[in-house]
Amino acid sequence: MKFTLFYLLAITFYTLVAQNHIAPGIYSGTFKQGKFKTDVEFDIRSVDNSYHIKFNSLAQNAFGIPAGDVNLINNTLEFALQSDYYRYDFSSLPSSNNELKTTMTVDGNSYNFKLLKKNENLQGRFRSKNIRFRSSDLLLYGTIYYPDKSNGKAIYLVTSSGNQDRSASRAEAMLFAEAGFISFHIDKRGTGISDGNWQLASIPELCEDDLHALEFLHQSEKIAYANIGIKGSSQGGTKVPYLLTKEPRLAFGIAVSCPASTLLESDLNYWENRNKEVIKPEDMPQASALQKTVFQYISEDVSKEEMNRKVKENESAAWLSHVWIPQDDQVVFDKKLNFSPMPYFKAVVAPLLVIQGSEDEIIPLQSLDLIKADLKESGNEKNKYILLKGANHSMMQPDNPDFKYWQSLHPSYMSSMLKWAQKL
Repeated sequence: MKFTLFYLLAITFYTLVAQNHIAPGIYSGTFKQGKFKTDVEFDIRSVDNSYHIKFNSLAQNAFGIPAGDVNLINNTLEFALQSDYYRYDFSSLPSSNNELKTTMTVDGNSYNFKLLKKNENLQGRFRSKNIRFRSSDLLLYGTIYYPDKSNGKAIYLVTSSGNQDRSASRAEAMLFAEAGFISFHIDKRGTGISDGNWQLASIPELCEDDLHALEFLHQSEKIAYANIGIKGSSQGGTKVPYLLTKEPRLAFGIAVSCPASTLLESDLNYWENRNKEVIKPEDMPQASALQKTVFQYISEDVSKEEMNRKVKENESAAWLSHVWIPQDDQVVFDKKLNFSPMPYFKAVVAPLLVIQGSEDEIIPLQSLDLIKADLKESGNEKNKYILLKGANHSMMQPDNPDFKYWQSLHPSYMSSMLKWAQKL
């Protein structure tokens, strides 16, 4: 349930490097508009007499996003990025050997900023190593990031929902490494280059992969469990209390955007939020009840006959077209929908940080309070609960009045996690 910011727009157009007055390298800067600001970085490389450009912005949870429509006109390098809603056209002209004057045009508006070439001879703030390990009969792959100056702690980023590989958590892994943590994330089974099928696996089976990843980190890097924490978001957040009960030696856990419900109820809440503008308030209870039945069919708790009977009962309803009813060839049964983190919170002994956004469109708003009530029974004074005003499910700020075209991570999101974890 986590969203990628940028997607590949088009196949890169070849441009002869011989015509180039822009030296390849990494160019970075800060884009500002009103009170909005974000880091931007472009990795400009020449490969086989052509330019290849990738976009990075840790503040936007983006790393290694390829640019398209790359072209060199006179001395101006042009390229583009495409999000779900907007196309961003860039035009960069060198003003010196180390500076690019850049214009970004989006939705008919143009904005100017500068990019400075990084000195690549300077030591980086972290280095990385790709690894592989076994989880039962599966071969899984991941990346470990080593900080330039370690704080003696490590963090494992728990795998989450869907078919996203480790690239979905790469920006956070790097941010933790920059802050001094050895950070580790993997391609979940069936994603990236890892073996297996995540769709057919239960939450406990997926957690077994996470536990094997933690043991690999413990053994290969000689890090005591007492110095290893875990962090998960959304479905990954629901796995955090389960993993902490299975491996009580862990130092801490961070659960972000974690529902105080089953995953089915969380998905139903998301459906209601997406359809509240098109379904009348008086019709929502009945429509929601039918959508819940469909989800229960997917989780194998309701038969196909029962689902079809309830659909037929509502066949004349004006709202029926807004209910998602899969075709037979679209059905992928998923018992993960029945999983709830709530039974495990009470058994956690390690310190827990729980973060929720006030604009979370997926999990119920009362989730933070319900989790807090359960955790209070443990009496752990190091537990902390944070509601970030304006943050959505992905911890992004979707509505910025100064610049609506880019989302950025909530400014207190990473700092809240780092400050809390570093004090433990």
